[in-house]
Amino acid sequence: MKELEKYLNSKIGISINKNLELLTKAFTKKQFDELSDRTIAVVGTNGKTSTANFIYRLLRTNQKSCLMFTSPHLVHYTERLKSDTNLDLQRYLSFLNNFEKENEIVLGYFEALFLLACKSFLESDNEYFICEAGIGGKLDTTSIIQSKNVVLTSIGKDHQELLGYTDQEVLGQKIFISSNIDNLFIGDIDAELINLVQNDYPHIKNNYFLRDLVNTLNHDLIDLMANQKNYLVALNAVSSLLNIDVVNEGKRLNFETIEGRFEIINEIPTRILDGAHNLDGVKHLLDDYEKQYSFNQTDVFIGVKKGKDFEKIINLIGTRKTYNIYFIEENTFYDQDNPAKYFDYCQKTNTDYKVVNLEAFSSNKNPSILLGSLYLIGEYKKRKLV
Repeated sequence: MKELEKYLNSKIGISINKNLELLTKAFTKKQFDELSDRTIAVVGTNGKTSTANFIYRLLRTNQKSCLMFTSPHLVHYTERLKSDTNLDLQRYLSFLNNFEKENEIVLGYFEALFLLACKSFLESDNEYFICEAGIGGKLDTTSIIQSKNVVLTSIGKDHQELLGYTDQEVLGQKIFISSNIDNLFIGDIDAELINLVQNDYPHIKNNYFLRDLVNTLNHDLIDLMANQKNYLVALNAVSSLLNIDVVNEGKRLNFETIEGRFEIINEIPTRILDGAHNLDGVKHLLDDYEKQYSFNQTDVFIGVKKGKDFEKIINLIGTRKTYNIYFIEENTFYDQDNPAKYFDYCQKTNTDYKVVNLEAFSSNKNPSILLGSLYLIGEYKKRKLV
């Protein structure tokens, strides 16, 4: 495993999505047909990883074997691949090296791991390949599969320079992770978005909407927490693909047993980790947190990657008067945005803040949340502060 890890580490920092056409040479037409038929592609602005994990669990509950590919990892790259069977990943190092040599290219980190996941699935006995997209869109690396089964968790404003600035533009990009869709499962409940899917994409054979499932199960959609919505989207997908009675399957659903979208690492004082990294994700996190807790004050420790709409996130947190903002100091994790860029904005909007190191979150005595980037959460875990 050390040689493979060394190879992958050499890819860190190499740009992604630059070899899309060449990646289609990685497998034969027969292999791509198999991937297309047996892959469940998971795309969306928020909730991809949790939805993928719910699909994995539901498939296993129904005695179906599967391999799951998600990203990013928190501590080690092996977190990105999950399977019932033992994965001997080292054996595929020669496959990656030979592919680069034969095509005279240098794979990016995500590209290499994705090809490794596809190769692992094709040479396994697993029945389903659950594949989480990167940023999504027509140029996403995972689009080479052209999956017949696509789960769209949500549409939001993130990576707009690549995916578009309106819901319609983003939807077009996300859906075209595949132009070969037989079954599309929609988790977003926005009525306008649902109308767009119904009117603008008639070539998709079957559309399954979370709204319809919630009505069938007689649950109140408005009161559902984000993680519950993700579970229901996964339930809708698995029930439909396996031809299971979704109502009976849904009756076994106990929302109290579903993991939250955030990770509770300490009860007293309450200390929570969440990789929410865009405006929609942070809003969902705070909404879910407030449904579960009723503290007068909570300390929010935040750090984001470059390119995020940090001002709107700060404004969202700052307008909810029960939160205190602590910026994680610069150079704490990979590709972090310098919080000093937002000091003037905070002063103009009368938003109080402090700049602290990562250890301050671990030693804090008040209810607290660490959020803003999965790289930040990963750095926290690497330092063994959990």
